Amino acid sequence: MLGRILRSNATTFVFGRTARADDTPAFGHLVKTQRPGLTLYALVYEIVVADDPFVRQIVAASDAMSPEKVEDMRQRRQVPVEITALTIAFRQGDALIHGIPPRPPEALQPVFPCSDEETREVLADFAFFRRALTCGDCPSDELLAASLIHAAGCQPPGRGRDYLTRAGRELARLLSNDPARLDAILRKLAAQMPT
Repeated sequence: MLGRILRSNATTFVFGRTARADDTPAFGHLVKTQRPGLTLYALVYEIVVADDPFVRQIVAASDAMSPEKVEDMRQRRQVPVEITALTIAFRQGDALIHGIPPRPPEALQPVFPCSDEETREVLADFAFFRRALTCGDCPSDELLAASLIHAAGCQPPGRGRDYLTRAGRELARLLSNDPARLDAILRKLAAQMPT
């Protein structure tokens, strides 16, 4: 489990957790949460490490603290992390539907990482491109590129490049009227394309 839902709406949800860098999902990774009859899939697009008065005191005194003491404080403190994710698809029964779910997740529902298999399945259909490209609250171009690069890494060996090539073709179709935006996204993908 990655954390629990703090708040949600029809298109996004925010979940909280304590700061443990080893298993915090990265920008662009796919996560899931469930409610009765629904599994919701979302792309992580914002990770905020919050502070509190005690953390501010530690920062103010950090020049006098050893690295070991700072690390001890990180491990012992319940440093809050809020992660925001854009809902792109949901499963209702056996059907995987790309779009906005009929209901948002409920508060305190657990959030889980998606396996490579789930990531391949959900991101195989490029219908999620429109949701990512029109997300007004997130860096949509970077989110789309990061999610595609992550999905390419979840493909069977030797198939990541083919996945990104197909994604690039779909992007070219969708963004044919915005060549500058298309070029920026394709450059991000080309820079990290598997050999």
